[in-house]
Amino acid sequence: MNRLNRKRSGVSTVIAVVMLIIGLVIGAGAVYAIKSTPTTSTPTTTGVATSLPSTVNIGVLDDLTDGLSGEGLKINFTVHQAVNDINAYLQSTPYAGKVTFNVVVLNYALDNTQALNDLATFKSEGISVVVGPLNSGAAQAILPTADSDQIVLISPSSTSSALAIPNDYLFRTAPTDIVQGKADARMMYQDGVRYLIQVYRQDTYGSGLANYTKADFTADGGTVVDSIPYDTSTSNFAPILATLNSDWTKAVNEAGGNNNSVAIQLIAFDEGATLLQQAASNYPNLIKTPQPWYGTDGVEGEAAFTNSTIGTTMQAVRLPSTVFGYTNSSKTQTLCSELFKATSQTCDSYPIGAYDDVWIAALSVLSCGTYQGSCIQKVLPTVADNYYGVSGWTELDANGDRAISDYLIYCITGPANNLAWTVCGSWSYQTDTVTWTHQPPT
Repeated sequence: MNRLNRKRSGVSTVIAVVMLIIGLVIGAGAVYAIKSTPTTSTPTTTGVATSLPSTVNIGVLDDLTDGLSGEGLKINFTVHQAVNDINAYLQSTPYAGKVTFNVVVLNYALDNTQALNDLATFKSEGISVVVGPLNSGAAQAILPTADSDQIVLISPSSTSSALAIPNDYLFRTAPTDIVQGKADARMMYQDGVRYLIQVYRQDTYGSGLANYTKADFTADGGTVVDSIPYDTSTSNFAPILATLNSDWTKAVNEAGGNNNSVAIQLIAFDEGATLLQQAASNYPNLIKTPQPWYGTDGVEGEAAFTNSTIGTTMQAVRLPSTVFGYTNSSKTQTLCSELFKATSQTCDSYPIGAYDDVWIAALSVLSCGTYQGSCIQKVLPTVADNYYGVSGWTELDANGDRAISDYLIYCITGPANNLAWTVCGSWSYQTDTVTWTHQPPT
């Protein structure tokens, strides 16, 4: 993807130089550059960061125990790694001995009320920039408070297009579901799916992505037989599965008996694993469909789908799932290696993005020279547009969301007692085509 050819104002001369020369230390001395607009100025120690506190706390709204905890636990590692690398870097800059960064991680467990309480805690502690929340539902719930309190939110994984709002205090380093809907529709249609049944969590993320996928799949020439929402708090999927089973029969009939042209799309978080287990027990025919079930970024990378108790079910459904792509540089690989050593979990776009989010937050604070959300909100787009991190260039669009991206496709592979999420393909935004490295069998 080409970088956006635009300049934004608001980054100080000192930070412009810092971003040009900065070396990012990950693991065993690996270094790569963060680029910016060239400048002939030279940073000096005079007056640098004098109005910043000696310790700048960056908040993190994370999920460590609920439906996105698979991602959340990895994000907890990468945000701490980021702040360690930032502090190591600052030792060779004019900020040495003046500023240290720290992350304060709170577990909101996908609960909107808890997220609001945590945001109030951050405000009381003088925190003006927060990485997270992870899901769009919580982001939507707390955004009015963040706007009024001037607390900047940088989410690595909120993707609902309903939150694509210019000039607010929410920035997102993932593209919106408008793009993912195109990727999902093309993946399924290119695989020969012509009749689709959608099952989705009924929140701003699930309903939005279902609608965009439906529109693109229909535009491609497919038919969406049914879209079945479920309450995000439910653990009993019997009514949903009964409807799904009936829809499956209807779809196969519409397909003239060709069940190879019928597929199910699951738009879920961790609760999708419970749904699949209940389907395997009560409707085994739904698990053994010729086409795989198709997942999305809400399930990709989640450990709930790779544990041994669900292994044989996952081998049957396969669940190829899309998530926005990242630049897989040697430094990305180094971070992912460190993540695996610490957590035994493989990397994907969201913990990688969260690492970059902490850097963007810190550089924005340094650019302001003061810890004020109103200033951070102004300079952050320029910082992001000129930052090259472990996820690649982080340019934002006019709404403060990541510019259009290609998508990776992850599949669940391995024996039932040792499953793992691995990259199995990709979707190109430019050509609207899917390329498989190892396509799930049909």
